[in-house]
Amino acid sequence: MNEEEDPPCGLPQGKVNRWISKPTWWARLAAARAERHLTQEQLGSRLRELAGPDAALPKPVDLARMIRFWESGANVPRAMYRALLSQALGVSVSDLFGSKPRRASSPPAEPSESAPGLSPLEHLGDVLEHLSEQWHLLVKRDNLLGPRHTIPAVRQQLALMEELLMPARGQDRLRVLRLAARYAESAAWLYEDAGQPAEARRWTDQAATWAYEADDGDMLAWTMFRRSQQAMAEARAGDVVGITEAVLRRADTLPAAMRAALTQQRAQGHALDGQEKVCLRLLDEAQQMAADVDDDGDARGGHGSFCTSAYVDVQRAGCWIHLGKPARAVAAYEAALPKLPPVYRRDRGMALAGLAAAHAGGGQVEQAAQRAQQALRIAQAAGSVRITGVLADITETLLPYRKVPAVAALRVALASAAAG
Repeated sequence: MNEEEDPPCGLPQGKVNRWISKPTWWARLAAARAERHLTQEQLGSRLRELAGPDAALPKPVDLARMIRFWESGANVPRAMYRALLSQALGVSVSDLFGSKPRRASSPPAEPSESAPGLSPLEHLGDVLEHLSEQWHLLVKRDNLLGPRHTIPAVRQQLALMEELLMPARGQDRLRVLRLAARYAESAAWLYEDAGQPAEARRWTDQAATWAYEADDGDMLAWTMFRRSQQAMAEARAGDVVGITEAVLRRADTLPAAMRAALTQQRAQGHALDGQEKVCLRLLDEAQQMAADVDDDGDARGGHGSFCTSAYVDVQRAGCWIHLGKPARAVAAYEAALPKLPPVYRRDRGMALAGLAAAHAGGGQVEQAAQRAQQALRIAQAAGSVRITGVLADITETLLPYRKVPAVAALRVALASAAAG
């Protein structure tokens, strides 16, 4: 073995230190791990422990694959991972990686046993096609089962795409970025529904960054839709209206389904502001745009394809609540609910929660409690904190009627759901 070769992963104790001082950072990384008798998966587990549960790093097996790429020189770990590796191995970042770690200009003639059998970008087209198909299936799973059953799979795919992005350049990088942005925006929605707004905002920002780098105008517009939904959840009417108006300035370049979704979202912002005429006019426009939208719940029609006529009907009912007219909201919800496709089970749960809120606002106590119970069953099955949040507000409205049997039963059910 000459002085410029990379060390094998199983380098014996006592022969490692000379590799720590060699100029190739991937050799130093492999040697430092070998000196501590750690497998790549064990090192991955250490990284997760050091990062803590809030960091949501990939699983150890996925981190092990990333470590294989790093130790082959094919990929460069991001700053966060360099810091974690430094802590896990007890070597300073500068000693381990130097000032500017770079990828290997060419793979070693005889890769060490830690090197992957294939370049991470081999068969990239097939990989991206597979991941794109998986995204559609995950969208459908989310609609049926909710975030609790979908977030882990989405995060796993995001970790894989972050791995692909490390060595990707040129057109390859753009292709990965476009799909990564789609997954990141989905993660934002899932965390929003799971009641984790900080994570939702983080993934919205990441999706916007990747979409901007990829020059993907439609996806960038859709990340703004996601931000407007987050603003709506916090009753920030000005932000809802301002963001949607800004995106709709280039409406002629957007697909019809996306325009419909943005237009009804803008209407909701005006409803929060009490502007009934503007709200209703925009809802009528959205209804016309959504007339030809047909979706099976897997977003194959593109972003916004959930915004069917039935969806706009449900949002119109919600706007009547914001406008302070619960009787109209009840009638609108009752008319819209039968039209919702079965695949949108969680939308049905949200609509039932809205109907319960409308009944409560109109003083129809027992009807409110009964509809809330129906919504709660869907929320529990889907793990939708968004729905249970609406139901918690309803129980506050119904507090003066807590001795009514239906209301008492609702309060017990909500408390049991919170405890479980």
